[in-house]
Amino acid sequence: MIKRILFYILIFSCFTVNFNTVYASPVILSESAVLIDGVTGTVLAHKNADKKMYPASLTKIMTAILALEKGKLTDVITVDDDTPFEIDGSHIALEPGEILTLKDLLYALMLPSANDAASVIAKHYGGSLENFVKLMNEKAKEIGAYNTNFTNPHGLHDTNHYSTAADLALITKYAMGNETFRKIVSTTKYEIQTTNKKNEPRYFTNLNKLIYNTSYNQIVVDGVYVSPYYEYATGAKTGYTPQAGNCLVATAKKDGTELIAVTMKGISLEMYQDAHNLFNLGFEEYVNAKLAGKNTFIKNIKISNGDSKEISLITESDLTALVEKSSLDNIKSNIYIDEISLPIEKNQIVGKIEYTLDSEVIGTVNLISPISVKSTAQEGQGNIFLSIVKFIGYLLLFTAVSILLLKVYNDIRIRVNRKKRRSRYNNQ
Repeated sequence: MIKRILFYILIFSCFTVNFNTVYASPVILSESAVLIDGVTGTVLAHKNADKKMYPASLTKIMTAILALEKGKLTDVITVDDDTPFEIDGSHIALEPGEILTLKDLLYALMLPSANDAASVIAKHYGGSLENFVKLMNEKAKEIGAYNTNFTNPHGLHDTNHYSTAADLALITKYAMGNETFRKIVSTTKYEIQTTNKKNEPRYFTNLNKLIYNTSYNQIVVDGVYVSPYYEYATGAKTGYTPQAGNCLVATAKKDGTELIAVTMKGISLEMYQDAHNLFNLGFEEYVNAKLAGKNTFIKNIKISNGDSKEISLITESDLTALVEKSSLDNIKSNIYIDEISLPIEKNQIVGKIEYTLDSEVIGTVNLISPISVKSTAQEGQGNIFLSIVKFIGYLLLFTAVSILLLKVYNDIRIRVNRKKRRSRYNNQ
């Protein structure tokens, strides 16, 4: 009897599971991780996202974006005498006095994660490693990565060189705003041609298996063994040191939605498994909702000093936000109008419309006037001016008509006088 009861309970449980699907955040294997909207920076999922961690070669994201902002891809850079002998870990065997372009060094920095390329770039644009590191930390604070401190441009271990998953997501969001950076981190293969020190080209591929994977390695996603390769991946950087473990910053784009995932201190391929699960969560449960369209009419308002005049309010720009699909119906909007008075210029900002979800602001767009509206005084001045113009116009027209009539009168008088003279002459 007990067995039969347990059997029925089991059957009932199976039906309950099948008909009541519950979406839950994936299990994250790495020690720290975060998933954010690549456009707004909204956090969608996290695990110890603010915990200080060693970033390893994820550091090179900052090195790359600083170099791109300070230089040009065509910049010619000469390798200093010290770097080739100072660097440990991954490298592309740069030699003292070797001449390369910034473009070559950036691809070496981001694809095979060359530490020697990082140091050469830093010394060239910073004047020294110390000065470049100072610029890195200043940029981090500017971006909002307040829990980050860099001591070198490559990420080799230093106990005072740290960041967080949340900070690295913000830094990557900033870097992905640069189209050249986007192109570099999405590249699968690159070749450095012969240089003054190398008689053979150097070939390398992207170490990020989400972008490029030729191995037979497998990860488990939703109970199925799959390749680490991810079809929607667009970048960005891998990292490893014994102290940092396996780290990954990954970017992906699908149907207009951009996501950034960061995983830190994983084992083996765990970072790729975490990235797959985070991206699947983001793309399956969230939608890029269009909250407002550019030039959309919102409402009419009266102007306080406009003698009951009204103007229409329209949106200044498009506005989208990444929102959970199940929460779309809960989005609310509030309109805020500034203290405005005439005159109003065309496209002048006169307020804003704010969109909230669960009392949190998810987007704001300015409201503008589609036309210019003059003040009463300006209109009065305009009316006086128009009256003056009309008066002058009438005066000129009267003068022209008078001159024309006078000319006609003179012509007629001249003809009459001529006829009289001819008549007298003939009579004589």
